Amino acid sequence: MGKKAMREKLEAYAKQRYQVEAEELPFRREDYAVLRHTDTGKWFAVFIAKEYSAFGLAGEGTADVLSVKPKDADFADFLMQQPGYLRGFPSKKWNWMSMLLDGTVPYEEVCRWLDESFQITRSKTSNKKTPLLKRKHSPKRNE
Repeated sequence: MGKKAMREKLEAYAKQRYQVEAEELPFRREDYAVLRHTDTGKWFAVFIAKEYSAFGLAGEGTADVLSVKPKDADFADFLMQQPGYLRGFPSKKWNWMSMLLDGTVPYEEVCRWLDESFQITRSKTSNKKTPLLKRKHSPKRNE
């Protein structure tokens, strides 16, 4: 599967599973598209297309990557030593990791990371129980 085909397939997966579409960001010299939660607008994945050299990789042309937020940062550090995994973009300060969309990381594995990122970036309030309102004490009725 080519890199453009992988990105298109992942965008279709996100649309079907999470009812979201990739949103292009208005950067002049950058090709970014984000997947956002519909309730909060918070990003859970970022598609990035840049020259291979921008990612510290050898090669000519443009590399497509998907950045996601992993649950376990230590495991993500281990993965980043494996082929196809990179430090998170667009910022190394983020606790995100990136995956090349050239087939080095299998599609099914990329989908698992996308699902995990969706889960850990979702709104925490949607899981909380609504507290009961305290009743005001009313004077006892005389019977």
